[in-house]
Amino acid sequence: MKKTEYIVTKGAEESLHTSIDSSKFDDYELPEFSKEVPTSSRKNVSGEHADVEYEWKETNTEILRVKRIDYRKSEENLSDVYRVGARDGADSICFKHNNTTYVMRKTVKEVAMALYNAYDKVKGALENIVGYLKTVVGNFYVIAKVERDSWAFDRRIAKHGVSYVEVDTLDRKGKSKLCEMITEAMAGLHASNLIIGRFTLNNVLIHGNEMKFTDLRKLRVSRRRPFVIDEFKSMMQYLFAIGVANREDVYAAIAYYSSQNEQGCNEWYQEKTGKKPVDPLDVVGKIEENIYS
Repeated sequence: MKKTEYIVTKGAEESLHTSIDSSKFDDYELPEFSKEVPTSSRKNVSGEHADVEYEWKETNTEILRVKRIDYRKSEENLSDVYRVGARDGADSICFKHNNTTYVMRKTVKEVAMALYNAYDKVKGALENIVGYLKTVVGNFYVIAKVERDSWAFDRRIAKHGVSYVEVDTLDRKGKSKLCEMITEAMAGLHASNLIIGRFTLNNVLIHGNEMKFTDLRKLRVSRRRPFVIDEFKSMMQYLFAIGVANREDVYAAIAYYSSQNEQGCNEWYQEKTGKKPVDPLDVVGKIEENIYS
């Protein structure tokens, strides 16, 4: 088995020239038939870290009840999150607590802990990982804080200040702008040899004129610099296939990306051709050729 190392998101309307249709999204919230609370809780604080463990009388239920939550001490807002109005086991959950919006993603313990522990050590346009939790039935979720009102292409998290946008409603200018924002964010991420892993628009969270990568469950370090160029190539193929990027956008993206990641692109070119590039345009042309092949 191949070992994967995990380590360690109101102006958008004007920026992307689009209209929002937030009426169509999956609602994971469940009605509250009771006001059940934990029978007891125990809080621990150590350095910049805090955790709370809860005991429950009733654990056989669909609604998500927290067994343990770990979080940054500065995020004291999470200290009393013992239940979330969603199905325990749902893949992606957006909820609001004390006027703050959070996005939770179901994962395994090792990934949740790695993302939480490494967040402050990595650079790039990444969502703000503030904690993780274990539910009473044993599921683990990594928790990200949404800083302000945002747009997302993932229906599952479209609520509580996160508005859903359908990519087909973007005009050409909006799609080009989106492509530019994604390219700049990816170039910054790849400069640290980090890769998203199977990028889609569900990895995009927009705050006005800023973009962050969300859903970091496949985020990892690439031990080979040329591999990040393969991810960039796959990303551009995807954006071109769904109509976000046209040929002009693709060329502009390659030119920008290769200028920001020159060493990696040169290594990739040498690996593909067996020779060192003589001119930066050789690299741009080779990446472009691979995108359309």
